[in-house]
Parts: sequence; structure tokens; C-alpha cells
Amino acid sequence: MRDAFFRLYGETLKSVLLFSSSHGRTRKVVKEVLLRLNVQPEVFDVKDRPSNEQLADFDLFLFFTPTYGDEELQEDMENFIEGFDLDLRGKQFVICELGNYYGYDTYSFGAMAILRQRLIKLNGREIFSPLSLDSYPKLHREHLFDWVEQLNARLEQHV
Repeated sequence: MRDAFFRLYGETLKSVLLFSSSHGRTRKVVKEVLLRLNVQPEVFDVKDRPSNEQLADFDLFLFFTPTYGDEELQEDMENFIEGFDLDLRGKQFVICELGNYYGYDTYSFGAMAILRQRLIKLNGREIFSPLSLDSYPKLHREHLFDWVEQLNARLEQHV
């Protein structure tokens, strides 16, 4: 299905996946998502600081980042998003945030809210519900895979 979808739609929906990862969990999630996603995005670790010029031609932005502390962006994503000032008019985005809240009942996710606010301010349009995924002590893969399947269906409708 992925190959057929890409042959039909891949050329019209230029996508990029931007991620940050401190301990490797988000990187592993990105690898699993890429195996199931019906578009084949170019992938950047934001630690490598992709420039606005490198990102200007993309239509769809997929952001994957952990939430740190109490509703904070991971440091590499925070540094990246502060310098990200590309006009996203006519472009769409999707966000997946990961968290480790086992034993931290008073903390909550928050990276998604920070990213969403910034991307909307840059005129981007969120085209699919974000995912807040607890990643410790066990990554909820079934929840992740269901989200990717629904995202694929949304992308098929969109294209």
C-alpha cells in the first residue's frame, strides 16, 4: 500500500520530518513511524540545525519531540524553533510529542502546545490531531501505530 500511495501522491506532497531526541527514544519512534508512513519525508535531527532555506520547499512538516520537565521543549527543539521563522502560509504540520510520566503524576505534556503556538503564528495549518505518547516505562506502540494509520488515511484524503 505504501509504495502505491507514494507512486500516486508522493511527488505532490513534499514532506519533512523534524525531530529531537536526547536519550534515543524519539529517534526510535521516528524509525518505527517511517516504516509505516505512506509518505517518505526527508528527515532532519534539529540538532543539526536545518536552515529555513533547506525547509522552504516542503508542504508538510512532521514534528517529533519529547516534552521535558514540566511542559518544556527538549533543548535541541527549543533552539531550533526559536530560529525557525519560515512563512508557513499554505503549509501544513503534524506534531507527535513523547513523555516520561511514570512516577511524575504532577507533570504533563507541553511540547505540543509550544510547537503548535509557534507554527500557527508562522501561518502553518495543523491538518491532523497531535499525539501525546507516554514512552516510559513502556512505549505504547499500539497507540502510536493507530495514530500513524489514521494519519495515513488523513493524508490520502488531503492529497
